[in-house]
Amino acid sequence: MKKRYKLLLGILLPLLILYISTMLLTRDTDFTTEVTERLEMEEIHEIEIIRSSDEKTVTITDAAEINQIMQPFKDLPLKKVWFSNSDSHEAYWLTLSINDNREIGLRLDDDQHLFVYLYEENYMKDYKLTKDIDTTFIKQLFQ
Repeated sequence: MKKRYKLLLGILLPLLILYISTMLLTRDTDFTTEVTERLEMEEIHEIEIIRSSDEKTVTITDAAEINQIMQPFKDLPLKKVWFSNSDSHEAYWLTLSINDNREIGLRLDDDQHLFVYLYEENYMKDYKLTKDIDTTFIKQLFQ
């Protein structure tokens, strides 16, 4: 009888731990919590944007244009995922720089996934966008 309980506990306990850890790791968050709280938006002096399809690069230094680029991301709801396969047709790499130092890198895949790379911590996070984002301003920069 004790062997059955030990076997049952040996099976259920890891499953319970796996379930709880999965629920904690796949949490919902937003762009403000994950990015904006790490740096002051007013301190961003430069955004370098690279379009993946042709690797064309645009560098933005005007504060008004920087705000216009960052505005669609404000309070954008995100869901943390574990490096999902992103079959993107178009991706944009955004590098946010403060005083010529790269602080945060963003990769936006087809308005569906957002990868956030923290240069100081050398760490990448992957998020699924739970709401559509308007990227027309970014696309217009490449025309």
